[in-house]
Amino acid sequence: MRNLVSMAHDDSQLYDLSKGMPRDWEPPEFPSGLSLCLTKEDLAEAGGEGGEPGHTMNFSAMGEVTSIYKSIDECRIELQIGEFAGEDGKFFDLSSPAYMCLCGPELEKMDLDDDCERGDTIHLIGTARLDSTSSTEYGGDMVTLQITHLTFEDESSESREG
Repeated sequence: MRNLVSMAHDDSQLYDLSKGMPRDWEPPEFPSGLSLCLTKEDLAEAGGEGGEPGHTMNFSAMGEVTSIYKSIDECRIELQIGEFAGEDGKFFDLSSPAYMCLCGPELEKMDLDDDCERGDTIHLIGTARLDSTSSTEYGGDMVTLQITHLTFEDESSESREG
């Protein structure tokens, strides 16, 4: 397995984010696309029941590539997470899919090629921090996990055959 990589913004990213912003503005520590919204029931099944904001957990997730955007100087890969595992490593189907986005800087940090195709599966392995919990009439009981460290294993058919 590859080493976990910190997904926090580096100094140059923080500088770019702060351009044109008020002096007292605090840039986010992590890219906004690297968070997952799960139901509290799914978090409990992953072993995170009773977690409070600030707690961290190790996880694994299977993500299907749903969108790929490439331009001259940008790249973005969007994933739909359907299977999730907590500390015990036992995968289960999420009650509703979670979504995340990997952009150029995150792809570079992870050394993940942007040559994937829609439908490819990427096995994500990492650490996430429970950032918030919410309970609403329409959304139900939800949690937001901020991914802090991440790596991957390619689960596409070509990598399994090779």
